[in-house]
Amino acid sequence: MIDIRATEHAKELVDRASESLGKARPPSAPWGLAPHALFTASEDVYRRCEEIARRQNALLTTHLAESREEMQMFHNASGPLYEFLKSIGRCMDDCRNKTPLELFLGLIGERALPFWIVAHLNELTDSDFELLEKSNMRFHVVHCPRSHDYFGHGRFEFERLRSLGFNICFGTDSLSSNESLSLFDEMRAFRTQFPSMSPEEVLQMVTVNPARALRQDNALGKISCAGYADLLAVPLTGNDVLEEIIAFAGEPWMMMAGEVQHEI
Repeated sequence: MIDIRATEHAKELVDRASESLGKARPPSAPWGLAPHALFTASEDVYRRCEEIARRQNALLTTHLAESREEMQMFHNASGPLYEFLKSIGRCMDDCRNKTPLELFLGLIGERALPFWIVAHLNELTDSDFELLEKSNMRFHVVHCPRSHDYFGHGRFEFERLRSLGFNICFGTDSLSSNESLSLFDEMRAFRTQFPSMSPEEVLQMVTVNPARALRQDNALGKISCAGYADLLAVPLTGNDVLEEIIAFAGEPWMMMAGEVQHEI
């Protein structure tokens, strides 16, 4: 959701999105709302999304601290992103010597943070980590390794975020900054950047960790009696199963809702 030029319609925008999703999904299906980013969605959009999420137990997702330009905009009130958004009429009053993470945590109530799945967190300062260390504020994080490389962002602070207890998952971002939408490719790219990570830990970031972020621990991310019949299978030739899974570069056998979608 974006209301960059029409912030006075924030409540209407969120309510219409929520209503449309309600009509399109089964009553018991998990669902969520997505204000795009702090620089394209107003504070009112974020607050209205939070209200609905608390009331209807919905998920929330946004992009945060993705680029140096975003940091420049909010912390220094300068840079190309600041100048562009100012030129098209965005109110820039929130650009006042705060980092994107500081703004987000100040805007979102602590009780709502477990609802949030946050993409990127590429640009964090030492003061951001000090803020996180002093608080119990936690949300889910989606890291996109190959998109991160494409844009030349600074090193992703995986170890520091994990040590603070953040649930970290992998995403693909989009084909505008990626060669494929394959999580197998993302796992391999991450192993290149963090070679000390075990294959088991890497595999968790595309299985059980995302299931936890979606509040679907019992249905997704693992094979279980209570789980959905959504499965991938890859051919194995050796004894190191997890390494072979991560190395797989083809099209896997796929089942969704008990129906085979693709065969090897």
